[in-house]
Amino acid sequence: MKTSFCALFLGLFLASCAFTPHEVTLSLAAPEIADPTVGQGTSLRLRVLDERDEAELGNRGAGVSVAEVTAGDLMPEFTRIVRDGYVAKGYTLTDDLTEADAELDIALRSVKFDETAGFWTVGANVVVTILAEAERGDDDYRNTYRVSDEERQIAISTGSGIDDSINAALNAALVKLFSDHDLDRFLTTRNASVSADEISS
Repeated sequence: MKTSFCALFLGLFLASCAFTPHEVTLSLAAPEIADPTVGQGTSLRLRVLDERDEAELGNRGAGVSVAEVTAGDLMPEFTRIVRDGYVAKGYTLTDDLTEADAELDIALRSVKFDETAGFWTVGANVVVTILAEAERGDDDYRNTYRVSDEERQIAISTGSGIDDSINAALNAALVKLFSDHDLDRFLTTRNASVSADEISS
């Protein structure tokens, strides 16, 4: 009897979570920079852009039992991490185009979280996409860094579970961005056309 009551209580508690909106607690960390001198001598105009379709990250729960997942401080935190990362690489950031050796736009294209109901389990899905677009002289560079993950679990995600999934995907995408040696090579090569040719070969 006691076991049945506990199981019923747990089921009702988890079901109620599906109707509860969740604000993500962000925990973004600047990846370790392998070469802190790679950007030295390069003045960079860096813009961090929000190009997501919508500010909401998605929904918790599946079917009709869903509630919004949001992260109101996502862009300020994401912007801080990106700017700090390029400073850590040795770049000098400037807002003056006349002083900049190169221009770099880092756009957050998507951060999506949703849950899908299976027969016995619930799938928690998260996708993060970052786009880098750079210009130096008459040449340009473009790359996309995407991370996706799906976890099967016996119930809908708790708040801490949602936080862990989204933070892990965001940090993994940031690692891909800061590990793009071809982008650093493009930004720092004095003769950009030579760099672009070498990168494409």
